[in-house]
Amino acid sequence: MNNKKKIILGDHKKVGSKFIPPMAQLEISDISTINQIFPEIIWMGLLNDSYGYREGIHLSSEIAKLAHAIHDSDKHVNFALSSSYEYLSDEKKKTLVEELERNNYLVKLQKSLYPLIKYYEGFPMTFLGDGGIAESKDFQIQKLKKTVERHFNRYETPGVIILANVVYIRAITGGLHIVQGLEPPNLESLVSDPESDEAKKTAAQVRSMAMMEAMSGDKEKSGSAWSQSFWNQGLKIDKCEF
Repeated sequence: MNNKKKIILGDHKKVGSKFIPPMAQLEISDISTINQIFPEIIWMGLLNDSYGYREGIHLSSEIAKLAHAIHDSDKHVNFALSSSYEYLSDEKKKTLVEELERNNYLVKLQKSLYPLIKYYEGFPMTFLGDGGIAESKDFQIQKLKKTVERHFNRYETPGVIILANVVYIRAITGGLHIVQGLEPPNLESLVSDPESDEAKKTAAQVRSMAMMEAMSGDKEKSGSAWSQSFWNQGLKIDKCEF
């Protein structure tokens, strides 16, 4: 009996009289979807709200692929997270902007991301420029507030979609490796049939995978600084009311 117990709990960590499973040892509680991950991916929510899921996902995927193609880091960088663009040098950022303009993506990105680019200091994608858009601050802040409200709940479709895009962008840039025998998440189901059992299963997968993505990132380069700044600045720019 003791030998069997030892095998079963072999990957657990004993703390006092309790055995802590491997996932709990990762201290997932240290990562908050709302406080830390949400500010990193809300830019994709702005794109989806502006152009719909298909076009929004296409735009976020294209900028991520272009950034991935020119970045110099030896490790895989997921450009679904806005702070990942801090990996790019000023020269690489200039090259990215030129490529986006050449492919007719730049104006669409500037228009959608304007409230973050214009009114949030330290937004990692500010280098895209504001495009000289002539719309009032109140209009832009209300636009951002609506997007935050729509995507705040990670269990509803808009919030699930931007979490799924974290996984999708990792996959299309060669950073997702599925263990043999396991089925990859069916991301298409989230858009085509969000109420299906398949979509609900996929949603649970992407919530977990997005959490792991944030945990595996370079904490000094991405995540905590911008995420905290986003919420702090939001309180100063406009009152919070949901």
